[in-house]
Amino acid sequence: MTAEIAKIQFPAGTCLFMVNTGKALDKPDTLHVTVHLDVAASTRPDDLRPAATDIAHLLKKTEVGQRISVVDINNWGTAKPKYRTLLTDENFQEHPWNGTPSEEAEMAIWKIVDP
Repeated sequence: MTAEIAKIQFPAGTCLFMVNTGKALDKPDTLHVTVHLDVAASTRPDDLRPAATDIAHLLKKTEVGQRISVVDINNWGTAKPKYRTLLTDENFQEHPWNGTPSEEAEMAIWKIVDP
């Protein structure tokens, strides 16, 4: 999964740092994916929405896409993170992540949470 995400052409200044996967605690037989980005210029989680949406599109198409229930995107890969909040889609299977109904609607799916 990391190798596939690394192929995404992220916006300038956005780098993939690490991907963690684990079993989702509340949904048996599903996965919780956390993508750590390094976006040094980011000052808030909203800055991650375009990259997060690109990642969600890709994850939906992977072999394990049907098993992913939660996706988190954070900026914890940067040397000095300016914030600890992150973006999450806690209902990944309920969202098509295919460009419909619009890019704006997809970016609005992401919920900001404080872990």
